[in-house]
Amino acid sequence: MKRLLFVDNTIDHNLYRPLDHFKPLFTLPYAVYHAPTEATPADLDHYTHILLSGSFASTLDNVDWILDEAEMIRAAVEKGKVILGSCFGHQLIARALFGPEAVRKREKPQIGWLDLQLLEDDRLLGFQGEQVSGFFFHFDEVTALPTAEAVTLLAGPDSRHLAFRLKNKPVWGIQPHYELGVAQGFELISTATDQGAPGVPPKELFFESAPHRPRDSAHIARIMYQFQQQESL
Repeated sequence: MKRLLFVDNTIDHNLYRPLDHFKPLFTLPYAVYHAPTEATPADLDHYTHILLSGSFASTLDNVDWILDEAEMIRAAVEKGKVILGSCFGHQLIARALFGPEAVRKREKPQIGWLDLQLLEDDRLLGFQGEQVSGFFFHFDEVTALPTAEAVTLLAGPDSRHLAFRLKNKPVWGIQPHYELGVAQGFELISTATDQGAPGVPPKELFFESAPHRPRDSAHIARIMYQFQQQESL
């Protein structure tokens, strides 16, 4: 029987509540593991699918809970689990599998909406050349992936690896916050600004500047449906 493990990586639920955004899209029975405060699940065999959320933590930090989650990711990949990482989760999969050099801090955060085209056909994201707009809010980025093991699915004007999948395992990493609609994106920008997060542009920018105006491709519905349809190995 399929069963989903939702890994909640958020540090402050007053700032970001990933389960609230993903839960309406679950079609599988699920359990929740809050990585910053709870012990790593002892038996991954209870789960066929693992979804790793975003976080305001940095994957570059060598704190115990991040290192423990990285070890869990390696074990889950080895067992053939179906895995999807969003934002922080995307970066942590890259770090766990390909080392610390796979992730770096950006010179400036990438915040707002981008129009991107899919580089390859993909079971979750769609067809090559299709526009897959989404909301971005991240301070770190995936910077290196071995081409023998991973396929890059999305790249931006100043970002090389905004989504990827492993070649021989049902594992995906996706940098955009497809789970956040336009209103939720604005809410996150406002909350981060109120809490003094560095480098966050004023939300008025996204109303006034045509290149930055928000757009939502609604890709999260297809991504989550296809993710939960995949079979573990």
